[in-house]
Amino acid sequence: MKKILVCEDEADIREFVVINLKRAGYDVTEVGCGEDALEVFDQQQGQFDVALLDIMMPGIDGFTVCKRIREKS
Repeated sequence: MKKILVCEDEADIREFVVINLKRAGYDVTEVGCGEDALEVFDQQQGQFDVALLDIMMPGIDGFTVCKRIREKS
């Protein structure tokens, strides 16, 4: 089963995306900010197949999260 990390600060949007990915059979981990995305990525030792990142988030934005994930893997 493919593992997906979903990082979206708007709860309604995140919930919609997560529900549909789970219905499609994916193992989904959801977070609400860039800081949490990086923390979960480290905790799971980078074992995600895909990361869906919101671009405009308070704190660390999706571009920065992507850059940091790419540096680690």
